[in-house]
Amino acid sequence: MQIYPKDLYEKLEFDKVLQLLDKLCHGVPSQAYFAGLVPSTDAAGIETRLKEVRELKATLEKGDRFPSANYEDLTEELKLLAVDGYVLPEESLIRVMRVLQLTRELFRFFNAIRREVYPMLYNLLRELTWDDALLLAMTRVLDDEGHVKADASAELQRIRSYITSRRRDCDNQFRQMITKYRASGWLTDNVETYRNGRRVLSVPSEHKRKIRGIIHDESTTGRTAYIEPEEVIAINNDIFDLEVDERREIHKILKTLCATLSPYTEQIGGYLAAIIRYDTIHAKAQLAMKMRADMPRIVDRPYTGLMKAYHPILYLKNKAAGRKTMPFDLVFFQDQRILMLSGPNAGGKSVVMKAVGLLHLMLQSGMLIPASILSEMGIYHSFFTDIGDQQSLEDDLSTYSSHLQNMREFVDQTTERSLVLIDEFGSGTDPKIGGAIAEAILRELNEKKVHGVVTTHYSNLKIYAFKTEGIINGSMYFDREKLTPTYELKVGRPGSSYAFE
Repeated sequence: MQIYPKDLYEKLEFDKVLQLLDKLCHGVPSQAYFAGLVPSTDAAGIETRLKEVRELKATLEKGDRFPSANYEDLTEELKLLAVDGYVLPEESLIRVMRVLQLTRELFRFFNAIRREVYPMLYNLLRELTWDDALLLAMTRVLDDEGHVKADASAELQRIRSYITSRRRDCDNQFRQMITKYRASGWLTDNVETYRNGRRVLSVPSEHKRKIRGIIHDESTTGRTAYIEPEEVIAINNDIFDLEVDERREIHKILKTLCATLSPYTEQIGGYLAAIIRYDTIHAKAQLAMKMRADMPRIVDRPYTGLMKAYHPILYLKNKAAGRKTMPFDLVFFQDQRILMLSGPNAGGKSVVMKAVGLLHLMLQSGMLIPASILSEMGIYHSFFTDIGDQQSLEDDLSTYSSHLQNMREFVDQTTERSLVLIDEFGSGTDPKIGGAIAEAILRELNEKKVHGVVTTHYSNLKIYAFKTEGIINGSMYFDREKLTPTYELKVGRPGSSYAFE
């Protein structure tokens, strides 16, 4: 896929579509997929992806809840699991467990009936197998928060029971001491806190010699001392030793669990790949619902046959504001390939032109488009745009020079599988000379059998389009009585700029 210029996505607002999809993803890997998305030129592959999105959109329309949940990339975890004897921390293992839980829900979703109803979606799981044993091995060890359960082993259960008992003893001792020393006025308002992992009393410095124990720290002002009372030192030592035993036992449990998972890293990687694919499809389906998008017929040749189509971003913007968006039809017949679009300023010419490019980019990226299912769309191998003021102080280019540079690229690089979009063709210099140069370039592009939409106010280009095979005039309708544009596209005749009106 070739695009020109480099900021073509921004020019056609395809970047805004990708940003919308990014927000609908459940995982970072899916967001990374959309960030690096390149439209495809493989008609069969595009059709497959469109059918997948159409099926998932159907689940949303029917309320047939498709499994989806937040997940994280496991690339590093799976690499480390493959290393013999490596022990993943709890936070890494919970990420693996969540992927397995989501995979289980996906397999449960595709019962015998749904496999028939959603065959394209089921194909993504068809080559994978599921065994509850792997997930059961994890849920026996980890709770829903990712912490090792108390009953993960008999030894861990014994250790934690003893820790609980000794902490209770510590609580009782502290309650008694706090009552005693508070009555004597030997404690600050904060009473107690923790220092160096030990539970301590907060004591004014003038009273620190009155309480027997270990001074662990002092406040920055020196007015407060933090003392571990003598009565609880033995208890705290017991708790410290037990916590060391607890960590040792947890490590042993996690090592056994990782050894169980290690032979299945490739299988888990397959699950993750399927989840990422489903997540991208789910995001596309959700966006399709918002845009009232559907799947047109796909043909493996350069062609545009849009019916009742909308500019996606404009449709969403108007929908949010409660305004109606005017659809347009653009169907090229026989040898028509280039639309010469004219009409009043602010009449919608640029919107239609950008919509054509944006809808093709979306379609070739596997997205449903806001257009009638009766539409027919072809595949382009390259996209070229000349939109807006591209003057550059850095490159010493004026507005018109930048347009000429683009035209040189168009003439040199385009083929019959190219889609060319040019806004205000020939503008930026003397109208007579600019119009003549534009006509010469248009003739060259037409001879190369490129496809495209060109907006202009130049009469000579409208006349050339009328006389030339392969090019057709079009206009945005203007209401002469109300003196306002209607945003309706009329193909087959040129339009006036209505400057005097």
